[in-house]
Amino acid sequence: MFKTLPVALLGASLLLPLPCLAFLGIESDQIDTPPQGSSGLVSGALDGHSGNTDYQDYSLGGRLHYQAGVTGMFLVGEYDSAHVDNQNIAENTWLHAGYQDEFQRGLAAEAFVDYTKNNFRLLENRTQVGVGPRFTLDYSPDQRGVYAGVGLLHEWLDQTDTSTDYWRLNSYVSYKRQLAPQTRVLFDAAWQPRLGNGSDFLANTEAAVLVNLGGSADLKVGVKYSYDNKSPVTVKPNDAVYSTSVNYRF
Repeated sequence: MFKTLPVALLGASLLLPLPCLAFLGIESDQIDTPPQGSSGLVSGALDGHSGNTDYQDYSLGGRLHYQAGVTGMFLVGEYDSAHVDNQNIAENTWLHAGYQDEFQRGLAAEAFVDYTKNNFRLLENRTQVGVGPRFTLDYSPDQRGVYAGVGLLHEWLDQTDTSTDYWRLNSYVSYKRQLAPQTRVLFDAAWQPRLGNGSDFLANTEAAVLVNLGGSADLKVGVKYSYDNKSPVTVKPNDAVYSTSVNYRF
Protein backbone atom coordinates (compact mmCIF):
# COMPACT_ATOMS: atom_id res chain seq x y z
CA MET A 1 0.00 0.00 0.00
CA PHE A 2 2.69 2.50 1.04
CA LYS A 3 4.65 1.82 -2.18
CA THR A 4 1.77 3.09 -4.31
CA LEU A 5 1.03 6.11 -2.09
CA PRO A 6 3.65 8.49 -3.60
CA VAL A 7 2.34 7.87 -7.14
CA ALA A 8 -1.27 8.37 -6.03
CA LEU A 9 -0.48 11.63 -4.23
CA LEU A 10 1.51 12.98 -7.15
CA GLY A 11 -1.39 12.26 -9.48
CA ALA A 12 -3.90 13.83 -7.10
CA SER A 13 -1.80 16.98 -6.74
CA LEU A 14 -1.89 17.41 -10.51
CA LEU A 15 -5.63 16.81 -10.84
CA LEU A 16 -7.18 18.48 -7.80
CA PRO A 17 -7.77 22.27 -7.80
CA LEU A 18 -5.62 22.93 -4.75
CA PRO A 19 -4.61 26.51 -3.94
CA CYS A 20 -0.89 27.08 -4.42
CA LEU A 21 0.61 27.93 -1.05
CA ALA A 22 4.10 27.47 0.31
CA PHE A 23 2.44 25.86 3.30
CA LEU A 24 5.18 26.00 5.92
CA GLY A 25 4.63 25.43 9.63
CA ILE A 26 6.44 26.14 12.87
CA GLU A 27 7.67 22.56 13.12
CA SER A 28 10.33 21.33 10.73
CA ASP A 29 9.17 18.99 7.95
CA GLN A 30 12.05 16.67 8.85
CA ILE A 31 11.77 13.97 11.50
CA ASP A 32 15.36 14.12 12.69
CA THR A 33 17.05 17.05 14.42
CA PRO A 34 18.62 19.38 11.83
CA PRO A 35 22.37 18.84 11.27
CA GLN A 36 24.92 20.89 13.14
CA GLY A 37 25.49 24.31 11.68
CA SER A 38 23.27 26.05 9.16
CA SER A 39 20.54 24.50 7.05
CA GLY A 40 17.39 25.70 5.36
CA LEU A 41 14.45 25.19 3.07
CA VAL A 42 12.72 27.18 0.35
CA SER A 43 9.16 26.55 -0.77
CA GLY A 44 7.10 28.03 -3.55
CA ALA A 45 4.10 27.63 -5.78
CA LEU A 46 2.54 29.53 -8.66
CA ASP A 47 -0.88 29.22 -10.26
CA GLY A 48 -2.44 31.30 -13.02
CA HIS A 49 -5.29 31.56 -15.52
CA SER A 50 -5.79 33.84 -18.50
CA GLY A 51 -8.60 34.49 -20.96
CA ASN A 52 -12.01 35.52 -19.64
CA THR A 53 -10.41 36.12 -16.23
CA ASP A 54 -6.80 36.87 -15.46
CA TYR A 55 -5.90 35.14 -12.19
CA GLN A 56 -2.52 34.75 -10.49
CA ASP A 57 -1.83 33.13 -7.14
CA TYR A 58 1.70 32.76 -5.83
CA SER A 59 3.37 31.88 -2.58
CA LEU A 60 6.96 32.01 -1.34
CA GLY A 61 8.30 30.68 1.91
CA GLY A 62 11.52 29.73 3.59
CA ARG A 63 13.10 28.34 6.72
CA LEU A 64 16.59 28.98 8.13
CA HIS A 65 17.93 26.89 11.01
CA TYR A 66 21.12 27.00 13.02
CA GLN A 67 21.99 24.07 15.30
CA ALA A 68 24.79 24.25 17.89
CA GLY A 69 24.87 21.09 20.00
CA VAL A 70 21.45 20.74 21.63
CA THR A 71 20.53 24.37 20.95
CA GLY A 72 18.56 25.31 17.87
CA MET A 73 17.51 28.69 16.47
CA PHE A 74 15.27 29.11 13.45
CA LEU A 75 13.36 31.63 11.37
CA VAL A 76 10.43 30.62 9.16
CA GLY A 77 8.27 32.87 7.01
CA GLU A 78 5.69 32.88 4.25
CA TYR A 79 4.12 35.39 1.88
CA ASP A 80 0.98 34.67 -0.16
CA SER A 81 -0.72 36.91 -2.71
CA ALA A 82 -3.60 36.46 -5.16
CA HIS A 83 -4.70 38.80 -7.97
CA VAL A 84 -7.78 38.78 -10.20
CA ASP A 85 -7.81 41.13 -13.19
CA ASN A 86 -4.81 42.97 -11.70
CA GLN A 87 -6.61 43.55 -8.39
CA ASN A 88 -5.14 42.19 -5.16
CA ILE A 89 -7.82 40.02 -3.54
CA ALA A 90 -5.74 38.29 -0.88
CA GLU A 91 -2.45 38.91 0.91
CA ASN A 92 -0.94 37.16 3.88
CA THR A 93 2.41 37.60 5.67
CA TRP A 94 3.65 35.30 8.42
CA LEU A 95 6.98 35.27 10.31
CA HIS A 96 8.07 33.10 13.23
CA ALA A 97 11.41 33.12 15.09
CA GLY A 98 12.10 30.34 17.59
CA TYR A 99 14.75 29.21 20.09
CA GLN A 100 15.02 25.72 21.63
CA ASP A 101 17.58 24.43 24.14
CA GLU A 102 17.39 20.78 25.26
CA PHE A 103 19.01 21.17 28.67
CA GLN A 104 17.91 17.67 29.70
CA ARG A 105 17.21 14.62 27.52
CA GLY A 106 13.59 14.85 26.35
CA LEU A 107 13.06 18.28 27.94
CA ALA A 108 13.83 21.62 26.31
CA ALA A 109 13.20 25.29 26.99
CA GLU A 110 11.82 27.30 24.10
CA ALA A 111 10.98 30.91 23.28
CA PHE A 112 9.42 32.44 20.19
CA VAL A 113 8.12 35.55 18.44
CA ASP A 114 5.28 35.18 15.93
CA TYR A 115 3.85 37.82 13.54
CA THR A 116 0.83 37.57 11.21
CA LYS A 117 -0.87 40.00 8.85
CA ASN A 118 -3.90 38.84 6.84
CA ASN A 119 -6.17 41.18 4.86
CA PHE A 120 -8.85 38.49 4.41
CA ARG A 121 -9.33 38.50 8.18
CA LEU A 122 -8.97 42.30 8.42
CA LEU A 123 -5.94 41.52 10.56
CA GLU A 124 -3.38 44.30 10.54
CA ASN A 125 -1.13 42.72 13.15
CA ARG A 126 -1.09 39.76 15.52
CA THR A 127 2.20 39.53 17.37
CA GLN A 128 2.86 36.86 20.00
CA VAL A 129 5.87 36.48 22.29
CA GLY A 130 6.00 33.28 24.32
CA VAL A 131 8.12 30.93 26.45
CA GLY A 132 7.68 27.46 27.92
CA PRO A 133 8.97 23.88 28.14
CA ARG A 134 8.99 21.43 25.22
CA PHE A 135 8.70 17.67 25.81
CA THR A 136 9.89 14.84 23.57
CA LEU A 137 7.21 12.18 24.10
CA ASP A 138 8.56 9.65 21.60
CA TYR A 139 11.47 9.65 19.19
CA SER A 140 13.02 7.07 16.89
CA PRO A 141 15.65 8.27 14.40
CA ASP A 142 14.42 8.32 10.80
CA GLN A 143 11.08 6.85 11.92
CA ARG A 144 8.95 9.07 14.14
CA GLY A 145 8.87 11.99 16.55
CA VAL A 146 6.16 13.13 18.97
CA TYR A 147 6.48 16.46 20.80
CA ALA A 148 4.34 18.60 23.09
CA GLY A 149 4.66 21.98 24.72
CA VAL A 150 2.85 24.19 27.18
CA GLY A 151 3.66 27.74 28.19
CA LEU A 152 2.57 31.37 28.23
CA LEU A 153 2.49 34.02 25.55
CA HIS A 154 1.58 37.70 25.36
CA GLU A 155 -0.39 38.82 22.33
CA TRP A 156 -0.77 42.23 20.70
CA LEU A 157 -3.70 42.42 18.29
CA ASP A 158 -4.72 45.07 15.73
CA GLN A 159 -7.89 44.05 13.89
CA THR A 160 -10.78 46.05 12.38
CA ASP A 161 -9.30 49.29 13.75
CA THR A 162 -9.23 47.88 17.30
CA SER A 163 -6.04 47.37 19.32
CA THR A 164 -5.71 45.21 22.40
CA ASP A 165 -3.28 42.92 24.20
CA TYR A 166 -3.54 40.08 26.71
CA TRP A 167 -2.01 36.83 27.95
CA ARG A 168 -2.76 33.38 26.55
CA LEU A 169 -1.89 29.82 27.46
CA ASN A 170 0.08 28.21 24.65
CA SER A 171 -0.20 24.44 24.21
CA TYR A 172 0.57 22.22 21.24
CA VAL A 173 1.35 18.69 20.05
CA SER A 174 3.35 17.64 17.01
CA TYR A 175 3.53 14.20 15.33
CA LYS A 176 5.86 13.11 12.53
CA ARG A 177 6.16 9.64 11.04
CA GLN A 178 8.00 7.99 8.16
CA LEU A 179 5.49 5.74 6.35
CA ALA A 180 7.80 4.52 3.60
CA PRO A 181 11.29 5.40 2.32
CA GLN A 182 9.85 8.22 0.22
CA THR A 183 6.74 9.18 2.22
CA ARG A 184 6.17 10.78 5.62
CA VAL A 185 3.23 12.41 7.39
CA LEU A 186 3.01 15.42 9.69
CA PHE A 187 0.33 16.58 12.12
CA ASP A 188 0.38 19.62 14.42
CA ALA A 189 -2.32 21.05 16.68
CA ALA A 190 -2.23 24.13 18.93
CA TRP A 191 -4.74 25.58 21.41
CA GLN A 192 -4.32 29.09 22.83
CA PRO A 193 -7.02 30.15 25.33
CA ARG A 194 -6.96 33.63 26.82
CA LEU A 195 -6.08 33.68 30.51
CA GLY A 196 -9.09 34.59 32.64
CA ASN A 197 -11.48 34.07 29.71
CA GLY A 198 -11.35 30.52 28.41
CA SER A 199 -14.17 31.16 25.94
CA ASP A 200 -11.73 33.35 23.96
CA PHE A 201 -9.33 30.97 22.23
CA LEU A 202 -7.35 30.33 19.07
CA ALA A 203 -7.04 26.82 17.62
CA ASN A 204 -4.84 25.69 14.75
CA THR A 205 -4.27 22.31 13.11
CA GLU A 206 -2.06 21.25 10.21
CA ALA A 207 -1.88 17.88 8.46
CA ALA A 208 0.31 17.03 5.48
CA VAL A 209 1.87 14.23 3.48
CA LEU A 210 5.32 14.69 1.95
CA VAL A 211 6.67 12.65 -0.94
CA ASN A 212 10.34 12.81 -1.80
CA LEU A 213 10.83 13.68 -5.47
CA GLY A 214 14.49 12.80 -5.40
CA GLY A 215 17.44 14.34 -3.61
CA SER A 216 16.43 17.36 -1.51
CA ALA A 217 13.07 18.08 -3.18
CA ASP A 218 9.70 17.15 -1.64
CA LEU A 219 6.13 17.40 -2.83
CA LYS A 220 3.90 18.52 0.04
CA VAL A 221 0.10 18.13 0.06
CA GLY A 222 -1.93 19.12 3.09
CA VAL A 223 -4.54 21.19 4.87
CA LYS A 224 -4.45 23.93 7.51
CA TYR A 225 -7.42 24.80 9.70
CA SER A 226 -7.63 27.73 12.10
CA TYR A 227 -10.42 28.90 14.41
CA ASP A 228 -10.78 32.19 16.29
CA ASN A 229 -14.02 32.14 18.26
CA LYS A 230 -13.74 35.84 19.15
CA SER A 231 -13.19 37.10 15.62
CA PRO A 232 -15.02 40.33 14.63
CA VAL A 233 -18.64 39.96 13.49
CA THR A 234 -17.62 40.79 9.92
CA VAL A 235 -15.01 37.99 9.84
CA LYS A 236 -15.80 34.26 9.86
CA PRO A 237 -14.20 32.47 12.82
CA ASN A 238 -12.79 29.57 10.81
CA ASP A 239 -10.38 29.27 7.88
CA ALA A 240 -9.36 26.15 5.95
CA VAL A 241 -6.60 26.07 3.35
CA TYR A 242 -5.90 23.10 1.09
CA SER A 243 -2.54 23.29 -0.60
CA THR A 244 0.20 21.69 -2.62
CA SER A 245 3.77 22.91 -2.96
CA VAL A 246 7.32 21.89 -3.77
CA ASN A 247 9.97 22.26 -1.05
CA TYR A 248 13.73 22.23 -1.54
CA ARG A 249 16.14 21.62 1.35
CA PHE A 250 19.70 22.93 1.47
